[in-house]
Amino acid sequence: MRIMNANKFLNRLYKNKGTGNCRNEEYIKTIKNWCSWFAIIIVFTFIHCFRIGSIPYGINVDEMGMGYDAWCLSMFGTDRYLNSFPVYLINFSGGQSALYAYLCAPLVKAFGISATVLRIPAIIFSFVTLFFAVKIANFLWNDTRMNLLVGFLYMIFPVFLMLSRIGLDCNLMLGMSAAFLYFILNAVERQRNQDYLLAGVSGGLLLYSYVISHMVLPVFLLLLVIILIFMKKISIKQMFFMAIPLFLLAAPLMLMHFINMFGLEEMRLGIFTIPRLYRYRSDDLSLQVVGKNLLGFFQTTLMYDDVPFNSIPFFGNMYFLSIPLILTGLGHGIWLFVQALKKRCWEPQIVMILWTASVYITGIFIGTGDGPNVYQVNSIYLAYLFFCADGMLVLYLFVKKICRKLAQAGLPICIGIYCCLFAVFTKYYFFDYTDDTYLIDLFNFKFEDVLVYMKNELPERVAERTTYIGDGNQTYIYYLGSTMISPYDYNILEDDKPYTLWLWTESYQNYRFNFPEEIDPSGNYIVPETSTEWITLYEQYGFEKEHIGTHYLFWNSILDEEVSSAQAVVSWDHGVIDGKIVMDNSENTVLSGWALNMDYDIVWNDVIACADGEFYPAEKIERKDLADVLQNDVFLMSGFRLIIPNDVLKKGNVKIIFIDYDHKVCYVERYE
Repeated sequence: MRIMNANKFLNRLYKNKGTGNCRNEEYIKTIKNWCSWFAIIIVFTFIHCFRIGSIPYGINVDEMGMGYDAWCLSMFGTDRYLNSFPVYLINFSGGQSALYAYLCAPLVKAFGISATVLRIPAIIFSFVTLFFAVKIANFLWNDTRMNLLVGFLYMIFPVFLMLSRIGLDCNLMLGMSAAFLYFILNAVERQRNQDYLLAGVSGGLLLYSYVISHMVLPVFLLLLVIILIFMKKISIKQMFFMAIPLFLLAAPLMLMHFINMFGLEEMRLGIFTIPRLYRYRSDDLSLQVVGKNLLGFFQTTLMYDDVPFNSIPFFGNMYFLSIPLILTGLGHGIWLFVQALKKRCWEPQIVMILWTASVYITGIFIGTGDGPNVYQVNSIYLAYLFFCADGMLVLYLFVKKICRKLAQAGLPICIGIYCCLFAVFTKYYFFDYTDDTYLIDLFNFKFEDVLVYMKNELPERVAERTTYIGDGNQTYIYYLGSTMISPYDYNILEDDKPYTLWLWTESYQNYRFNFPEEIDPSGNYIVPETSTEWITLYEQYGFEKEHIGTHYLFWNSILDEEVSSAQAVVSWDHGVIDGKIVMDNSENTVLSGWALNMDYDIVWNDVIACADGEFYPAEKIERKDLADVLQNDVFLMSGFRLIIPNDVLKKGNVKIIFIDYDHKVCYVERYE
């Protein structure tokens, strides 16, 4: 009885009316198909989640900016500039699409800011892309084997893995493009109003994934609607069903561009803010680069770019084996496109060709002439994926006509080569890539361990010194991500718009987010362990070093004015009389003299004046007269000269620091 019921079930499931052997063959094929998908999903999940917090190593500056804005949105309903629910983020002045931050907001609220948490939406969208890519493949070929091939290729290509392991707003465009193109294909195929409505909604959401879509989508829709009208595949009513949700979702972003193009003030739409950016990046697009980008676009996208978290040159974006396959599929798609236009007959490949053309038309205006980088035009890889699969199919059918056995042997050999390439790539990416790229430009680390160390382990007078944090891009955002300071408490300026952003990112309390041009001998320094130039400099100055946490060195100045002292002799030639600073009639005051460290009978290593928060290093001067009198050439360079602006001196509270780095002592003279 059970066997009979199972046979009835299989007949219903597969609608197989053949013999028992046919049913068994179909059953075996189904089992193989499901086992293949199970293997793909397991491997896919593993490679997208394994060491997600440490590869790529560190946190990209735009990841951190997005993460802190996401936390602000989750806690206060504003971004870090106190804009209520902005439709577009200001980030570091030039803007950042907001969708990723809103997706990330509940995660950072629950788990805090870390590389792992910031990359979870990217992982989720890698599954979204896979799902819709397979759904699109079903429209293109209606063959389960081709669906499986698309899933396999999406899993193994380096570009898809690398783009989905970093929390950048731009990379959401790949997944949103896949969803949008699926809903477009579904709408044209089914010809239902509700499907066009879904296409409009998905297109509107796509605009919030990455700003490049603001050009790609209009070009694509214009071309698509013209062809659909030409083929009589869309009605006025259907166009309205797609246009209405698309326009409603696009309107705030259109206003954003209008405000920034004409320098208008920001606007509020209910709780939402249409922000004015500090820098409107219209200059990111240029006519001057078009000539070079005509071919540079394909060179960058088909091979690799120079951004280490996008591409690994040795492997290429989709392996170099794929380039002839992609070009074959592209050529076949163009041929189908032309044939469809001639016959006025709808062909799903039209969508892929139009999308490729739209991204290409946009991409050739981006960059400096070497072509746009990979993440800027990441949605082109969706089309490349289908072209590669189609290229394999075209070549397989061509060889099959010549020699069936050769075609049957060639396909598994090709798959086997891809598997070998994938194995070599994953081994390199997960175990050697970090060593070869450490530390990737624009990546850095949070430094809460150092801040906790300063608070709990150092004397209060030392912890409260001016502390410099530098050698990183937008260092202040890593401070905000480490401390989770409320945006209402951080650097509130009386006037921070529209052009004083540099003040907003320069300092907070006793923290300075860049290293000083001249060494502050009484300051603390937080230095990344990779900053060899600064490490060498501070070692030369004799600062004390502590390796705090994994990634940072904390340099504690040897100078503690409350306890360090030395027997000293300071004699002034001019500029100081009876302990008072004398002004002259010029813009500056010159202080000169000579100084000796009498404890050790040596010349001070350094003489630095500190006035009004600025530091003025002294020029060492030869004093042969003094060396002759003391009959010791060690004192030959005991002279010094300081030049300090008068307007600084007038504010008082001037101190001149005489430093002995070797013995870790100093002598301070103060002038009020």
